Amino acid sequence: MPKLIAIATEDAPLKVDQDEVKDFVRQMFSGRRSDIERLLNVFGNTSVRTRHFTEAKSWYGEEHGFAERNEIYISRAVEMSELSVKKCLDMTGMKPSDINHVFFISSTGISTPSIDARLYNVLGLSQHVRRTPIWGIGCAGGAVGLSRALEYTTAKPNDSALVIAIELCGLTFQKDDVSKSNLVGTSLFSDGAAAAIVVGDDHGMHSHSGVELLNSLSTIYDDSLDVMGWDVLDSGLRVVFSKDIPTIVRDSVRQNVEEIASQNGLKLTDINHYVVHPGGQKVLDAYEESLGLENNELRFSRKVLREHGNMSSPTVLYVLKEFMSDHHYAPGDYGLISALGPGFSSELIMFMTD
Repeated sequence: MPKLIAIATEDAPLKVDQDEVKDFVRQMFSGRRSDIERLLNVFGNTSVRTRHFTEAKSWYGEEHGFAERNEIYISRAVEMSELSVKKCLDMTGMKPSDINHVFFISSTGISTPSIDARLYNVLGLSQHVRRTPIWGIGCAGGAVGLSRALEYTTAKPNDSALVIAIELCGLTFQKDDVSKSNLVGTSLFSDGAAAAIVVGDDHGMHSHSGVELLNSLSTIYDDSLDVMGWDVLDSGLRVVFSKDIPTIVRDSVRQNVEEIASQNGLKLTDINHYVVHPGGQKVLDAYEESLGLENNELRFSRKVLREHGNMSSPTVLYVLKEFMSDHHYAPGDYGLISALGPGFSSELIMFMTD
């Protein structure tokens, strides 16, 4: 089976304490909502303690149009993606020209030529590298990228695939939007990048340690377009964030997990490890309730949420990196990667430890 042999992350340069963000939002919205102090309780209920952003605090209190925000997005996306990819390559000894296909994932800015084309020029990728930029998958993006890499390297077992996920969610903050969705997003969202390398069975690096990717399952739920996404404004992207997400998790995730487990001849109880995108504390609580998890199985997801917040697409790759770095697993253990995103949709990947 294809194997994920390297994964690396790149934090945005500015680390900020959650209380500092809360105080900033209080200053911005005080006097504009009579219930602001009650709504600010969300900052203490997320379990987020620190996050990373690309821009200084003062930037978020100023007027910025979509074009200006997007110009920053392009510059920062290239910079952070390049650093995460170089870390990933260094872990394997591979060269940029060894990569056969790049899957680039992002939903917080637009670029034509796409960011992966810009990375060709700074990384020294092969002139014949295949490129698949994927936009609009949101928080499910990291898992979707791995799924496409799994499919590609299954079809081409001699090849390698590079997955890059970068989001600058901080750039979407709307200083004049006093809606609860904007406040919830501001209490959770942050900036980050991650990269991963997947190789096929016949690739020379397949013997490298990692996790084998077995198969994936994509699901889109009926009549759920309004659950999560962006509204596009002249001032940038405005978050759409439904309070129903934890309920959808409780009602739907178990069925999806049982389905992908059965495709591998397994039962739910055969899954030893869970790598779950931490959309928020309530979402993780709903996963535990739905799947009957009682032994701190989501500890890596909670750690990433606590230290980084929700970075959208790269976040599940951060969790996967924490899991692989911990090494508290036996060869042949089964694990599940899970992330939810706009659509409203689910992406699941079964894996087996090396």
